[in-house]
Amino acid sequence: MIGKVAHQINRANEFGNTIEDLVLARREAPTGERNTPLMAYWSLSFEFHRAILCLIEQKFYAAAFALVRPIIETAVRAHVVLMCSDETLRKLHTDEYRTNLATVGAEIDNAFDMEGFFQNFLANARAALHSYTHVGMLQLGRRFSGTDLIANYSEAEIVEVIRASTSSIFMVNNIVTKHFKFEEEWTKNAELFNEWGSTQTRNVPPTRIEE
Repeated sequence: MIGKVAHQINRANEFGNTIEDLVLARREAPTGERNTPLMAYWSLSFEFHRAILCLIEQKFYAAAFALVRPIIETAVRAHVVLMCSDETLRKLHTDEYRTNLATVGAEIDNAFDMEGFFQNFLANARAALHSYTHVGMLQLGRRFSGTDLIANYSEAEIVEVIRASTSSIFMVNNIVTKHFKFEEEWTKNAELFNEWGSTQTRNVPPTRIEE
């Protein structure tokens, strides 16, 4: 288990550092009511990603699993801030916006031609995301190994958290590079993700985002 998880962590870290540099190399991005929060989401997503990998490496699995919902919501909001109405944008700025994971997936798919990816993913993951983040039974149940109070997270579950969080930073980087018309970086971002994703066994999101 340790060897496989360590390998996944190393690959995810390498991938994250490389795609982050695609945007950092640009030095600056346009600001504005939508662009400034977009870049804040971008920055936050990479920090969440590193935190999840560090926590897994140190075997703080519960904390790592709890951060999956925030990193996915960061990817969701990065899309929402670009597609939303002025009223929703106001709510984002005043912290009144509440992410409805039951409906926002279809809205993003329609706005960005994501072929049902967000809707299907959130429909399948929503209950687990809530349970792990809000200390539900999925989280509590993994505090035991049999009758012993010993954390019990399977290798498959841990690897899935690494994959989901790594896919999230790709999606945020994808929307940022496309929105700012960093076409070379957008293409490279997709190539790197496809290279990383080719070794994964789960479905990965489509890389086409058109304005």
